[in-house]
Amino acid sequence: MPKKINVLVILFPGFNTLDMNGPVEVLTKSGTSDYFSVEVASETEITTSYEGVHVQRHKVLDDYLVKSAPAAYDVLVVPGGNGQKVNEQAAKLEGAFMKLVSTFAISPPRESTPRVLLSICTGAFFPGNLGIFNNRYCTTHWGNYDKLFTTVTEASNRTHGQPGKVIKSRFVDSGLNEAGVRIISSGGISCGLDASVYLVRLLVGEPEAIDVAEFLDYAWRQTDGVVFGEDLSDGRPSLANGASNRSARNRSRL
Repeated sequence: MPKKINVLVILFPGFNTLDMNGPVEVLTKSGTSDYFSVEVASETEITTSYEGVHVQRHKVLDDYLVKSAPAAYDVLVVPGGNGQKVNEQAAKLEGAFMKLVSTFAISPPRESTPRVLLSICTGAFFPGNLGIFNNRYCTTHWGNYDKLFTTVTEASNRTHGQPGKVIKSRFVDSGLNEAGVRIISSGGISCGLDASVYLVRLLVGEPEAIDVAEFLDYAWRQTDGVVFGEDLSDGRPSLANGASNRSARNRSRL
């Protein structure tokens, strides 16, 4: 049995249901359930999504979890949601939600397991407002590119860094930050599925990523994401998974 990769999804009132369910579905279906353990944390026992779905938490999102999460989890998934609710949550820089995002992003990986911070859709505004996208590429829902650019610019001024760049993509892997944490952001809503399947490919392998996409009957847009080096000085992006580097197993299915 392979070592489990522990994933924590953090919720706030007004989150988008698919922003949460997309990654959870990908990481717990088919053979990927052998690799990933997924839990949900929030500040309240029941958190209501923008669509009115009620979700019960596994973990209390408080200062204790802020301190303990880096030692317990390898991947942090940050969904987006209703614009007003996202703005309200992102403004609470000293709240447990934002403190957890900040702490996770500066905590080195556990042992040999990679550490990944993955934002979905407008969830990019949380790391964006914390300066986590400083000198990095990122993306969000297409309707919020300008707003995210404003957010990352203001955050860079506040944190004395270089502003990140917002680009159009299904997902963006901006590489490892100074702490060794991989920073990934996805585009709008359904793009979280592509980013999550990419995460399976990144942490487990391409055959498993292909299998989970097939199991979900999902047309994985695997070449619609971009993967950068560790910062903006590393040059041009590469496709997440172009035809030239597909595995023999993948080519046999074409």
